[in-house]
Amino acid sequence: MEPYLRTHKDGHILRVTLNRPERRNALSTPICEGLLALPAQVGADMEIRCVVITGAGEGFCAGADLKERRELGEEERWRYVELVDRALMEIEAIPVPTIAAVNGHALGGGTELALGCDIRLSVENADFGLPETGIGIIPTGSIVRLLRDGHEGVNAALTYTAARFSARRMAEMGFLYEVVATRAALEETANALANQIAKNAPLALRAAKAVRRELALDRTSEEMRRAEAIRRALDGTEDCLEGLAAFAEKRDPVFKGR
Repeated sequence: MEPYLRTHKDGHILRVTLNRPERRNALSTPICEGLLALPAQVGADMEIRCVVITGAGEGFCAGADLKERRELGEEERWRYVELVDRALMEIEAIPVPTIAAVNGHALGGGTELALGCDIRLSVENADFGLPETGIGIIPTGSIVRLLRDGHEGVNAALTYTAARFSARRMAEMGFLYEVVATRAALEETANALANQIAKNAPLALRAAKAVRRELALDRTSEEMRRAEAIRRALDGTEDCLEGLAAFAEKRDPVFKGR
């Protein structure tokens, strides 16, 4: 059986593929653990100058595995939430430039996974969204980092509506670097960009990434702690449990504000 996170080194480029196509690459525990290992893996290999992250099959990443989460007890559920949050935050700790090649829908944690990369490319038929408020929780990491990176309009629209936005609309709002028509064009564009990056001096690339990382940490550490404290109060509420149940049962939730 293939691993849930495939890696392939091609010259100076590490290609990372979320490999759970039957679940649209939802963030299972094994995928999260694989993402958490990436910074150390890349840090130990000075030949790597760029990382490209994409998804297997038709989707990029459907976000947290709500089926797995729903089956956990309260403390186990919170440990899973913390694991997902850490994995998505650690994408920024990869010590070389990263490219998100969004090959299909990127929802919830999928949008946040793309957000953690330095450059974002997408096929035009991909959708993005932060559906968390629609299931009774909030996207803490996305809220903090979108505000940090100056995407106030994107942040408010995605967070409050819980709606899906097209790749073209996300590009208009400044979230995406480029949108292409097909998956073949996406692979070609990502390869060309990665190769352009990989031609540059490896120490300079890592130094530039370290500066970006240090500045980002200064602006996010305390904000993330505060946001997670607010979010934890929602976990286990009636509305949260109803949202998870409605998602699993493919029906509209009935929220009661408690």
